[in-house]
Amino acid sequence: MRGGDVQDEHRLIDGLWPNWMDLFATQPSVHYVGGSRFRAIWISDLHLGTRGCKAEELLDFLRRHLADNLYMVGDIVDGWNLGSSWYWSPAQAALCLEIAKLRRQGTRVVFLPGNHDESNAEQVEHLFGRVEITSSLTHRTAEGRRMLVIHGHQFDGSLNPNRWMPMMGSQAYATILRINEWYSRERAKPGNRAGALSAYFKRRLRQAVGYLTDFADRAVYEAVRGYKADGVICGHIHRAERRLIGDILYVNDGDWVGSRSAIAEDHDGTLHLLRWGQRDTIQPAAVAS
Repeated sequence: MRGGDVQDEHRLIDGLWPNWMDLFATQPSVHYVGGSRFRAIWISDLHLGTRGCKAEELLDFLRRHLADNLYMVGDIVDGWNLGSSWYWSPAQAALCLEIAKLRRQGTRVVFLPGNHDESNAEQVEHLFGRVEITSSLTHRTAEGRRMLVIHGHQFDGSLNPNRWMPMMGSQAYATILRINEWYSRERAKPGNRAGALSAYFKRRLRQAVGYLTDFADRAVYEAVRGYKADGVICGHIHRAERRLIGDILYVNDGDWVGSRSAIAEDHDGTLHLLRWGQRDTIQPAAVAS
């Protein structure tokens, strides 16, 4: 299995508490070597049971990056894809065994269900062993910041399609997955010279996916305030990012279908957004201001 290129895209939190704006200041890069150990790692939206699941990359990542706490922040198993469309690979099986081994070796593994696996707790325990299961929790960083950890579908409004997509049926959902797989495959082809019509279709597809998964800042802000937290770490929308919503810190760990990203906390409380690449050298990306 090839090694990966871990990119520390953003050094999320640095400076004196509680000066949130320091996270936007340019900070020196941190070089990670194989075997890095963190206080906590957050991953989400793996979608085990689908062809889009990047299990091999995540397995490689977890073997190189250990943590005292591993938070699996929802949509780990794709319960919407059960039936004839279910896909299982040796890499997915090996990943489940690896996470179960980490739990036996002392890593605290917590599963926070998402909209795709909130009814699959029994299946999650079958795959990973008796992990902790909770809909949400508050993680206190080494600096004392209270971060709400939750999948994120709870922020969807009542009219958001995520509330009624499960009723579409497995065949319709499988079709959406195949379209997404085709789009990802075409985008990854070297020297792809798509015509104007193809480029337009792909752009509209990205907009449609964003519409199906996005949620309002107000809902996020009110939820964090309701938990008396300083920020939130979530997944759900398959878009890794960090930003301020008012005076609270919003952090999204992305997914392991497209972005292959995770959030990691150092033992000094610093949070990092890590992306997993394809090269053998582990090298952080330039830190954005």
